[in-house]
Amino acid sequence: MFDWLMKKSLTKAEGNRRFWVWQGPALKDLKELGKTLRTMKDEQFRHHVNSEKNDFAKWVGEVLQDPDCARALAKVKTKTKTLEKVEDALKNYSY
Repeated sequence: MFDWLMKKSLTKAEGNRRFWVWQGPALKDLKELGKTLRTMKDEQFRHHVNSEKNDFAKWVGEVLQDPDCARALAKVKTKTKTLEKVEDALKNYSY
């Protein structure tokens, strides 16, 4: 099989490495982030992504070890664009 055609395995965070959404669930992977973004309240999103920080980009880069997705997330500031970047990144994974 061609290694370059194989998709990456989805990294799952355990325990205190999970992402704790403000007033929401604890997320273990990129797939759960995408699912949660679809129903996340704007207030929750702004708590994590604003002019001072992007908690999702930081978690994806540091914990989930996906620097490409983290860079893409760091460039966007809306829930819709964040979801788009997560969905784009998920195309590279098998799950």
